[in-house]
Amino acid sequence: MQIRTTARHFDLTEDLKNHSQKEIERLGRYFNHIIDCHLILDQEKNRITAELKTKVYGTILSSKYRSYDLYDSIEKVVGKMETQLKRYKAKLQDKKAKKSQVIKSQMENKSTAPEEEEGIYYPEN
Repeated sequence: MQIRTTARHFDLTEDLKNHSQKEIERLGRYFNHIIDCHLILDQEKNRITAELKTKVYGTILSSKYRSYDLYDSIEKVVGKMETQLKRYKAKLQDKKAKKSQVIKSQMENKSTAPEEEEGIYYPEN
């Protein structure tokens, strides 16, 4: 997973960068196939906006949080992303389960021998 951190309108300290990377690395517990994470920190007067864009296979998930505390914004935006990743993972698992059920039912239909219907004869191979 590649992690990028961008600060707008203020200087990013090394301590803040390490804290944000540690928080973002927690996302790996919830979904293994994260390609890229981009954290954008923006300061407008006293208000801090944290925006996290996470690229996973097939889509980009985005979360945003505003507060007056920088560390609080980072933690809350990562928390929002955790819930989105959990939902996305459940959605993928549901799709996979439905797909396997469809394939299984198709295989069962092929294994049963065709029968005669109203005078139509199906030759056996």
